[in-house]
Parts: sequence; structure tokens; C-alpha cells
Amino acid sequence: MALSARKVLITGGSAGIGEATARALTDRGAHVAVLARDSERLRAVARETGARPVPADLRDPDAVPRAVEAAADALGGLDALVNNAGSFRLGTVHDGRPADWREMVELNVLGLLAASQAAIPFLTRSGSGQLINISSMSGRRTPGAVTGVYAGTKHAVHAISDGLRDELHDRGIRVTVLSPGMVLTNRGAYITDPQVRETTARWHQEQGLDPADVAAQVCHVLAAPPDVHLVEIALISARQAP
Repeated sequence: MALSARKVLITGGSAGIGEATARALTDRGAHVAVLARDSERLRAVARETGARPVPADLRDPDAVPRAVEAAADALGGLDALVNNAGSFRLGTVHDGRPADWREMVELNVLGLLAASQAAIPFLTRSGSGQLINISSMSGRRTPGAVTGVYAGTKHAVHAISDGLRDELHDRGIRVTVLSPGMVLTNRGAYITDPQVRETTARWHQEQGLDPADVAAQVCHVLAAPPDVHLVEIALISARQAP
């Protein structure tokens, strides 16, 4: 299926994988809307790519339906939703911060649910709707104690996607999970411990995928023939230890 004229909403579209995906899709002729909290950065991405900016906070359940409807209005409908927005926080259960847990659950799980729910009517009307949930290799296995809560939210993404795949089959909506390993983003910038922050940054620099690599897989999924349902794509950098 050609990407030209496909109408796609990307959450978390102001940086990282979301920004790279907006660039990749607009370069291929898709009509794109990007949703994020950082309205200034969001508008910069929109200026650079031609995507439609939709400022919204996925943690606000009342704002999400309005934002998705605004995106659909701006694009003239929706053919695909890329649930990319998320939060990454390190910490064990014993030493972790409840505020960090709450943010990860609100964005990684509840935000994904809210955006999906709001988009389903538009994707149904498309006749060839696609839902792509950006998860993580941590959603397939938990790499360590400090990633346990984060991995739990990503395991939830896999479970929710399985349920959605069954729920939306009769609506003609395909549901794909994309599970990247380490990615070169600034998601570790929040870490207050300088040593942990430096180590995390080094790991991602040495072993991370370029966000454009993940964006290319999103394009691959969206370009799949209508009779092909890609269930999951898992990818890591060749430099990352398996």
C-alpha cells in the first residue's frame, strides 16, 4: 500500500522516534498530524515537516478525544494512529518514586488506551485502518531490576495490543506492536544521579538504534498490503548485546 496521501496521527511527535516518523512519513507523501505536550517543540517539528501540530497532554483524559478529533479534522480523516508517546523512568520498587510510576502508567498505558479509543471510529471509517503501538524490547523481557516498572507498562502494551487485535479485526483495523531495543534519544536526561545518567547515555550512544531506523519500520508497516497483518516487529541495533 502506498504511503502517499495516508492520514496518520503520531503521539509523542515532538522528539525522538515520533519526530523521526513524522519526517519519514511526510517525505513519502503521507499527511501527518503530530501530538505532544511540548507545544513549542511540536510547532517546530510541524514547520520543518509540514505536519499538523496538535498540542495535548495524553495524561488529561478529557483532552485526548478533542485532540484526536482535531487531528482527524485537520487531515480529513485518519487512516492510522501511531501510539508513540511514553515515559521512561529507572528505579527499583524499593527505592522508586511513586510519581515516576504514575507518569509511566499514565502515558505508557492510559494515554495509549485513550488515544486508541478516540481514534477507533475514524480508523473504522477509513476502511483500511492501522494502529501501531510503539512498545519496547522491555515489553518482551525485563532487562533488570531498575527497569521493572517501566517493563511492566510495556508488557501491558503487548497485552492490550493482543486484545485490540481481536477486538478490531471485524472493523478491518490491523494492530501492530513495534518493539525497539535501545534508541538514541534523550529520555535519560531526567536522571538525577550523574553516574547513572552518564552510564545510561553511554549505553544508548554505543548500542542504540537511530530513531530513523525505527521510523523506517513504521513506514514498512503502513506500506504493507491490505491483506497482510504484521503482528509485531522487534528490532535492536547490531551493536546491542542480544
